[in-house]
Amino acid sequence: MKKYFERLMVVLLAMNAFTACTKEEGQAPGNDAEPKVTLYQYAASGNLNPDNDMYVRIAANNKVSEVYYLVELASDKQARNMSEEAYADYVIKNGTKLADVAGKANDVIVKDLHGVYEITVVGVTGNKKLSVTDQFAGLNYKPIGKGHYTSEFFGDEWDVDVEWSDVDNRYRIIDNWYEGYGLVFNIKGSKATCIPTTTKTGYSHPTYGMVSVTDTGSSYDEKTKVVTFGFKWTVSVGSFGVYYDTLTLP
Repeated sequence: MKKYFERLMVVLLAMNAFTACTKEEGQAPGNDAEPKVTLYQYAASGNLNPDNDMYVRIAANNKVSEVYYLVELASDKQARNMSEEAYADYVIKNGTKLADVAGKANDVIVKDLHGVYEITVVGVTGNKKLSVTDQFAGLNYKPIGKGHYTSEFFGDEWDVDVEWSDVDNRYRIIDNWYEGYGLVFNIKGSKATCIPTTTKTGYSHPTYGMVSVTDTGSSYDEKTKVVTFGFKWTVSVGSFGVYYDTLTLP
């Protein structure tokens, strides 16, 4: 059982109030002069499995008359060794045609993907073809044993159950800081990258609410099997600063 040391911060370090304004994703590109197809990928939620179900939105403007899409393993696509134009023709012939596309956004869900997949979308207008692609990693997590976690921010340490997927060399701790609040990252060489970059920790500050961490740059030492996370700890009104957590892999 993990033992957490919760300490109240009397003064928030580097307290900078901030506001964020983001453009809403998933909107149709509008009435552009030129044909345009845009592909958005969202994290699956609700009854969907975010590890293996791909959820994308395909938006085409009113200059596009037809839209096709095809999902296949990235390795299969690479093995075809086709030019972009030839593969666009392949998608039109073998993919799925969307029924209503001009100036519309269509949501597409593909379930139970295991491996690295690519979705290719082809928009057609006259004799022109527009191609856009995105990638989805369908994960295969398996338990690999107990790891040891230390947190500079909490001033505490505990053991964690670590899972690993050979797809994207990705690691997962389902319950890390608190139950239901996990940590996902991949390792490529000496670099570790948290997925997503910002994650809720489950710790609710008594004054400022939920505390999240943002990966500011993390590393992996293959000899010691230690991952070092550089986390910026933040709440809605600002930041506590950067603290370092470590995980010793099984």
